[in-house]
Amino acid sequence: MINTEHVFALVAAAGSGTRLGFDTPKAFVELRGRTLLERSLDALAESQSVGHAIVLVSPDMRQRAEDIIKHPENKLAWAPMGVGIELGGSERVDSVYAGLLKVQPLAAGRPDSLVLIHDAARCLVPPRLVSEVVTAAGDAPSGAIPVVPVADTIKVIEPLGVPTGHTTARLDGAERVLSTPPRSTLRAAQTPQVFRLDQLLDANERYLNAMEIGSAHPTEKHGLDSVREATDDASLMEMAGYEVVAVPGHHLAMKITTEMDYRVAEMLLDGREN
Repeated sequence: MINTEHVFALVAAAGSGTRLGFDTPKAFVELRGRTLLERSLDALAESQSVGHAIVLVSPDMRQRAEDIIKHPENKLAWAPMGVGIELGGSERVDSVYAGLLKVQPLAAGRPDSLVLIHDAARCLVPPRLVSEVVTAAGDAPSGAIPVVPVADTIKVIEPLGVPTGHTTARLDGAERVLSTPPRSTLRAAQTPQVFRLDQLLDANERYLNAMEIGSAHPTEKHGLDSVREATDDASLMEMAGYEVVAVPGHHLAMKITTEMDYRVAEMLLDGREN
C-alpha cells in the first residue's frame, strides 16, 4: 500500500479564463458556488491518496490563492492533506519544474516518492480515479496516466501548398490530409498524471536543457531523441525514454476550456449531486 506522505500533488492553476468568457483566472471561476481550484483540491483530498498539494499560480494570483487555501472551512475539508502555493514560470513546463524543486526537500530523501500533476480545470475528476492512477503509478516502472478512447476520426495534416497561379481565396486556412491513424490505437490523455519524483525531475531537466541548447544552437543535437512541444507531462517522460502506463480515465475528468465546456460541467455537476 502506498504511503500518502510520499505522494505530492502539483495543481496547475495559472491558466486564464478568457476562452471561458470570464475576466478572472480560470482557477478562480466559480462552478455552482465553488471555484474550479477548490473543486480540484476537494477531489484530491477526498481520494485519500495525496499527502501534500502545491498550487502553481502566477504572481498576480498569489493573494487570492492564499485566501482560498487558508480559509478555515477549506483547511478542515482538505485535512489531513496539506496545501501550499508556488509561483510558476512563463510556460507550463517551467511551472511544473518550479513545483518539483519545491517537492524535493519535502520528499525527505525519498527519490521514489510519487508526484501527481493535475489541471485545476479538470475539477470534476472523480476521487476514485485519482486513487486508481496513484496506485497504478506505484506499480509501474515510471508512472501512469488516465486516458479515454477517441470518438472522432483523427487526421495527420500539413499546411496546404497551392501551386503558383492558383487562387487561394477559397482555401484560406485549409490543410492537406497526410494520413489517418487507426482510431483503435489512439487515446485522449487526462489528468492527474502520476510519476516517480526522480524520473520526472530528470525528464524535466533534460527537456529544459535541450530547449535551451536548441534555442542557442538550432542545428545541434539536444540530448533527447526528439525535442518537440510538450503538451502534457507524460510527453516529457516519453521523450526521456521512460515507460508510461495508461489506465482507463473518466468522462468527468474533462478539461473546462471553453464556455461550452463550462455549461456541460454545470449539467454534469447537477446530475452528480441530484
